[in-house]
Amino acid sequence: MKKMILAIAALAFSCAAFAQDREIDLEEWDNFNKIELSKGRTRVESNLTFAFPMYFGWTTLTNINYKGTWSTSKLPDFLNFDTGKNFVYGLELLGMDIRYGALGVNFGIRWTFMDFTFKNSDISMGQMTATNPADGTQYSYYTPYEINKYIPNYDFKKSKIHASYFGIPVRLSLNFGKATVYAGGSVEFLTNGYAKYRSPKNRTQMKDLFNSFRATVEGGFSYGNLGMFVQYGLTPLFPASLSDARTLTFGILLGL
Repeated sequence: MKKMILAIAALAFSCAAFAQDREIDLEEWDNFNKIELSKGRTRVESNLTFAFPMYFGWTTLTNINYKGTWSTSKLPDFLNFDTGKNFVYGLELLGMDIRYGALGVNFGIRWTFMDFTFKNSDISMGQMTATNPADGTQYSYYTPYEINKYIPNYDFKKSKIHASYFGIPVRLSLNFGKATVYAGGSVEFLTNGYAKYRSPKNRTQMKDLFNSFRATVEGGFSYGNLGMFVQYGLTPLFPASLSDARTLTFGILLGL
């Protein structure tokens, strides 16, 4: 997945560089990604976008606390992730922009991939089973653990948890020539979740580690095809029984 993302990014930046080297008008460049439909002389336009925007960024966590089995963990502060190592990639597969003069309303369909690196590279997340002493029923729960206690040849690198989402962003935007400022939010649904590390390579599915629903507020600006964005998660990243941690994401925006 990372190789595919890097390949897409390299292609996008190469195309942007080509446009600048050839002095192609950015308004014409935008048309390579859009089908434009105009309605008479009302200045109302709809733009159907198939491959942009793309988001490249980093995430930190706010409102971190520990509940349930996490509050009794023997590995304190395992959720204190380093911002520079938590990579986020987003791709809007389809979008529609309805505009009246400088004011626009934009709807999209977005795929978001989020990787979180633990504070200690020896930590991973595992699913354990326990027995309720009251009635003898079994239940499962997620808990951090030290990898090298179970994998002696582990190299202490690349231990992460991953979540991917499919959702709908909605934005209000203002255009000033080639500059755009926007604010909005999104509703997103979890499509996959797992813990992973490599050397030796291991991936464990644990979709229930993350909340199945995610809501965000976001904003940003761009000039031509390049900009910046910031996004905040209104809903907790994990189930309420484990933590109230929220995501704060920022980075580079391409193609809005």
